[in-house]
Amino acid sequence: MDINWYGFSLVICSLIWVGLYKKVRFVELFVFFIPFNSTAVLYIKGTPVSLPLVLFCFAFSSFLLKSILNSRISYPKASRISIRWLLVIGLVVVLSEIMPFIINGSYKVLDRYNSLVFYAKEIPLVPNIQWITQMLYFIIGLLVVFLITVSYKTMLEIKTFLKFFISGIIFMICWGWFEIFCFFIDVDYPYYIFDHIGMSKQGSLIGDYGFPRMISVTFEASYLAQLLIPAIPFFYWSAQEHQKIVFSTLFNKIFYIISTLTLIVAQTSTGILGFLITTGLLLKNRMQRFSKRIRILLVLLFIILCVIALFFAIIIVLEKSNEYSGIERLKTVTLGFKYFLDYPLLGLGWGVFPTYDLLINLLANFGLLGTIPFLILLRNIYYRFLKLIKLNDKNKHIYKAGLESFILILVVSQLSGFIYHSQYFWMYLGLAISISSISSDKLAVK
Repeated sequence: MDINWYGFSLVICSLIWVGLYKKVRFVELFVFFIPFNSTAVLYIKGTPVSLPLVLFCFAFSSFLLKSILNSRISYPKASRISIRWLLVIGLVVVLSEIMPFIINGSYKVLDRYNSLVFYAKEIPLVPNIQWITQMLYFIIGLLVVFLITVSYKTMLEIKTFLKFFISGIIFMICWGWFEIFCFFIDVDYPYYIFDHIGMSKQGSLIGDYGFPRMISVTFEASYLAQLLIPAIPFFYWSAQEHQKIVFSTLFNKIFYIISTLTLIVAQTSTGILGFLITTGLLLKNRMQRFSKRIRILLVLLFIILCVIALFFAIIIVLEKSNEYSGIERLKTVTLGFKYFLDYPLLGLGWGVFPTYDLLINLLANFGLLGTIPFLILLRNIYYRFLKLIKLNDKNKHIYKAGLESFILILVVSQLSGFIYHSQYFWMYLGLAISISSISSDKLAVK
C-alpha cells in the first residue's frame, strides 16, 4: 500500500475540521469533495482509492456509530418507499452475480476490461473477481443514496447540504479556469495537487484544436460536465429575486453564467449537450416574462442555436465513428441490448458489460428484475416533485431546482454514460429523494 500525500493531507485536514467544528460532519466534507474523483489518497496493489470514497467511508462509519449509540435510525416517513426500493435494487444486484456461475463459459461476451473495444474479442463468460468489484461499486452507490437521505431530513439540513456541495462545485469551476489560465500564460499547471488518476495527470490535456480541455479536479472533461450540469439549476433558482437558497443572489447569477460558459470551454460533447439543455430550461423558466413577439424571437434563436450545434455534433460523430471513443459507445450499446435479449431476467450479472448509457446498462447487467425497481424508484421521485411544486409554498423554488437537477442527471447519464463507480450520480439521486421527502406524509407515492 502506497500513500499519496497530497490526497492524504486533505483527509487529515478533514479530520481536523470535523474535530474543531462540531456542526460540520464527515458527510458534509464528503459532499464538498464529491467533484474530486481524480484525487487519490492511497494505492492498494496499484489500484487508486479516491478521496470521495475515503470520506464516504468515514461518513458512513460515523453514521453507523451514531445510530448504534442512539439505538435507532431516523428518516422521514415519506422516504420509506424509496428506501425500500433501494433495498430491493441492492438485493437484485447481489443476486445477479450468480449469472456468471450459471453461464460458466457457455456464452461469449466482449471483454471490456483487458483491451480497447476496437480490439476486444468475445470470450466465454466465467466467474471473475472483477464482477464482484463492480457490484461493490454499485452497492456503495446505493449506500451513498441512503446516507444522504437519512442525513438531510429538513429544509435547513438541505440548505446545509447545498452550501457544502455548491462550494465544492465552485472550487471545481475555479480550479478548471485556473487550469486554462496556466495554459495561456505558459505556466506549468500544478496537476499533481489534485489530479492523480485522471487524464490531466501529466499536465494540461490539449484538445483537437490546440485548446486545453478543462478537467479540473475530475477524472476527465465529460465527468466535469456530468457533475456541473445538474448543479446549474441551483445557481439559477438561487439567483431569482427573494428566492435565495445559498449565497447571495448576485453571487449565484455570476456563477450561473460562469458555469454555463464552463460547459463550452470543457470541450466535450456532454458539455455542449448540457449547454443546450440548460439554455432551453432558462427559456422555459423565463418565457412568461416576455411579450409574444419576444417569445417567438427567443424560440427561433434557440432553434438556430440547436441547428448549429447539431451540425457540429454530426461532424464530431462522423469524426469519432472512425475513432476509439465513437466505436466504443456504439458497440457497447448495441451489444448490451443483444446480451439483454439473450438473458432478460438478471442480465449477465452486474459489471460484466458496462455500456455508455443508463437504460441498456441496467438491462444488460441486471435485467428486468433490477431495471424495473430502478425505474419505479425514479418514477416515484419524479411524481413527488410534481406534487410538491403544486403546493406553491415558500420552498417552491428549491423543489423546482431539485426536479430540474434530478432530470438533468438522468439525461446526461443516458446520453453520456452511467458512471455508477463514482459517487456523484448517487449523491444527486440521494439529494432528489431528500428534497422530495420533506413535505407531509400525505404526499407519499403509493
